[in-house]
Amino acid sequence: MLIYFDQTQNERGRLDTTYSELRQLLRDNDYDVEAYTDFMLLPKEIKSAGIMVFGCPNSSKLRKAEIAALKEFVKEGGGLMLLSHSGGDRGLMNNMSDVSKPFGITFENTAIKDDKHNDGLPTMPFIRDLEDHAIMEEIDEILLPSGCTLEVESKAEVLAKTGGTADPPSRPVIAVAEHGKGRVICIGSYEVFRRGGGFKKEGNKTFALNAFSWLNRMRSAPQRAEDRTKNDSLQEDKRDSGSAAVSEEFENTLRRLVNAVFDLQKDIETATEKVERVENNIDALRNQFQDFAQKTQDQLGVIIPAKQFKTEDENRAADLEADIKSLNAELKSVKQLQDHIEDRHSSGAMPRDAYEEQAEKLAERVKSLEKRTKEKKKELEDLAK
Repeated sequence: MLIYFDQTQNERGRLDTTYSELRQLLRDNDYDVEAYTDFMLLPKEIKSAGIMVFGCPNSSKLRKAEIAALKEFVKEGGGLMLLSHSGGDRGLMNNMSDVSKPFGITFENTAIKDDKHNDGLPTMPFIRDLEDHAIMEEIDEILLPSGCTLEVESKAEVLAKTGGTADPPSRPVIAVAEHGKGRVICIGSYEVFRRGGGFKKEGNKTFALNAFSWLNRMRSAPQRAEDRTKNDSLQEDKRDSGSAAVSEEFENTLRRLVNAVFDLQKDIETATEKVERVENNIDALRNQFQDFAQKTQDQLGVIIPAKQFKTEDENRAADLEADIKSLNAELKSVKQLQDHIEDRHSSGAMPRDAYEEQAEKLAERVKSLEKRTKEKKKELEDLAK
């Protein structure tokens, strides 16, 4: 049985890292496990697989034709596993619910917490409200880190719910459905199978084997060894060719981008020079008018409100005050963002490495903004002397 783990949608769950232990467990149980990288999803490309897995697409959405291909894949006997994360589609900016909705399941915009029954953090709850189903055989509890809840219609079946002490309480987190000859399972957390996350629990490993066994309906007879070897060779040649084409296209795009940046820089320099010339002409005209106004007032006694025309220093002071106001507003926003990622890290919603990287960048930004604000204030003070 061939299992494809999709890697075309910027998934958080990846075979070589996140799911390396899951991959080994499946291979030890006689599954062929491969990453699917042929963009885009086409019926003829996925028909050789028995099961397709989407491990939490991140800021990426499947096209309508791809969704239709997956629906047909299930109808013809394929197994489909969809895994999400806290926040659901909205938080991840994907459209997994567009894939799951025809089967009666959608991912909700929630973040599960349980202050009482968890593995050290409220965002790592134990799920113990399990239904009597083949997938839940020999399982007492499942660790479900950073998950979201599900909305389940009558044509689908709920297998697991959050506990009464959870937030939100008693809501579905795992559900299944059957469509045509195939089967679908939706799970509110991709981290349920993550190395070092949910997969450190034996119950989660048993759950994984049960789930893939239930999804496996043997759509087609296994390939003979020689056929598989030939197919693997053809696939490798195809991927090598595709990689070369992608690499060449990337280089051409990058070259065009660099040239566009240089052209834009030249345009900015030209525009800056023109603006400076205009400003110099305005200053000269202002000075001439002020001289004329003063002479007219002295000779004829006619008062001309020359002071409404600001001097160069007054204009500069106004610009500095506007700059300082803008810098202070940006500084406030950056500090609010620092507080936000600190809260996410403290709650367990953000991995430590991601937190440290973002915290360092934000600290550098704060330091730069504070330095620029100080320089602007000093220049404003000097003008006032």
